[in-house]
Amino acid sequence: MPQPTPTFDSRPIVIPEIEQFGGAERSALALARWLHDSGLPCQIVTYADHCNFARYATHPLAVVELKAVGARNRIKAFGRYIQSRPAGSPQPLLSGYQPALHATLAGLRGFHTLVHDSPSLFSDPATRTLRSGIRLAISNRIVAHGLRSGGKTIVTSEYLRSECRKDFGVDANIVRMGGLGAADSAALFRIRPVTGELRLLSVCRIEGNKRIDWMLRSLAELEHATPSLSTRTNWRLDLAGRGALLEQLAAMAASLGIGDRVHFHGFVADEDLQTLYNQAHLFLMPAVQGYGIPAIESLQRGIPVLLHRESGVSDILLDTPWATVLTGGSDRMTSALAAAMDGVVSGRHHSVPLPPLPTENDWAEHVARLCNWVPAVQP
Repeated sequence: MPQPTPTFDSRPIVIPEIEQFGGAERSALALARWLHDSGLPCQIVTYADHCNFARYATHPLAVVELKAVGARNRIKAFGRYIQSRPAGSPQPLLSGYQPALHATLAGLRGFHTLVHDSPSLFSDPATRTLRSGIRLAISNRIVAHGLRSGGKTIVTSEYLRSECRKDFGVDANIVRMGGLGAADSAALFRIRPVTGELRLLSVCRIEGNKRIDWMLRSLAELEHATPSLSTRTNWRLDLAGRGALLEQLAAMAASLGIGDRVHFHGFVADEDLQTLYNQAHLFLMPAVQGYGIPAIESLQRGIPVLLHRESGVSDILLDTPWATVLTGGSDRMTSALAAAMDGVVSGRHHSVPLPPLPTENDWAEHVARLCNWVPAVQP
């Protein structure tokens, strides 16, 4: 699809570097689609587009690639981009921490920011060096100055709003991100009784904060118990996604004696991912993360979920048999996983309606209005 010519009076959605199509990129695309459908021009602004972002859009989408490498060059490039825009142009919406830092250093004020993760999730505080801790504290103070300069700070969960108060001294607006559109949800939802093999699914980047090691250790513990899990329920775990820990975790599954039941698929194309979802009975997401859209998408397909309270989406899933919400550490994972699997096999959720779930369009409209990107209705 050819890209439209970027216009400098459009609404900029700034993504620092597009390496792959993840949750932050998906939310930006959902907002761009809603703006397009509403007749409001927008553009994606990025330092580098490694995945041809526009190809994921179903509408014409302008992508402005600043082609800057290194923090200093990126700050300068972002500053030049902002200065090239006419006075009175819509304030940009920045996707994440890094563009908020760069925008503040470039002298921009009054910008809006989507905070996807708190600084506490960037690295493990237990292994953080004194130098990196000092650098993060200084960066937080700079970002706080920018966030308090007049724009809106937007988050998806109570946890992130609390973190924004602690780290930046701002009261963020909670707007919960949705999953599938209403039409897709209606078409894909179905009750999934377990009649043969119990299919477990996780879709994520293969990284430490996703706690895939928790899944593997708990499944191994259940498999080596008496009676073993497989003698009670034939099971299989599919993991879709790539990341730095893929080979290490695949080796871990083999060393735990469950390698024949755990399948790491790496990158999965959309059509094949849909097949994995169609086969799944339980979605596993014990990650610590700002939100967790895959949990909502799974529920909209009729797949119950196991997630951690440290996933922001758990705010709206605490009181439903469709979700098992884990609290505490890895020592709680095995019992939670066993309970979730027992619930799926027994079908405890089949007679209970899904909890109210947000949609992408609801989220996008709310964000656009918070940014004052929607013209006021004339009386």
